[in-house]
Amino acid sequence: MEIKIRALKKEDISDCVKLILRTKAGSNRKEIEKIIENSLEKGIKPLNPDYFVLTISEKISGISGLYYDYEDPADILWIDYFAVLPEFQRQGFGTIMLENQEKICQKKKTRLLCVFTETEESLKFWRKNGFEIFGRIDDYYAKDRPKIWLSKEIKV
Repeated sequence: MEIKIRALKKEDISDCVKLILRTKAGSNRKEIEKIIENSLEKGIKPLNPDYFVLTISEKISGISGLYYDYEDPADILWIDYFAVLPEFQRQGFGTIMLENQEKICQKKKTRLLCVFTETEESLKFWRKNGFEIFGRIDDYYAKDRPKIWLSKEIKV
């Protein structure tokens, strides 16, 4: 089994959108497509993430994004659309993707890495990987699912 993490390519978009929808890391197909497509555009794009795909035996099996929010200090990055196909979950592949993101954060001299989550299962993943709960937003998108904001200090 060959495992690689590489930058997203244009030809990956369709598989990545399906992966995000299948794992419920996002629910609006058009919005997901637009964000991922825009991430590959050149030019100033403060909110457009850099996406990375996890391939297992050359099949796209995970996706993760990193972005800078212009309202935050320059040394804070956010995780976007972080997902692993269900058949590969709980096998360490999410942790491998997260370690890749942390290395990128170290190179960029990021002080803090942040993420929003909505499910107990993903909350356990983030906490297991050193993230701490920073806050909670009860009515961000859905009234029935609060968004939990987690962060992790990055050692540079």
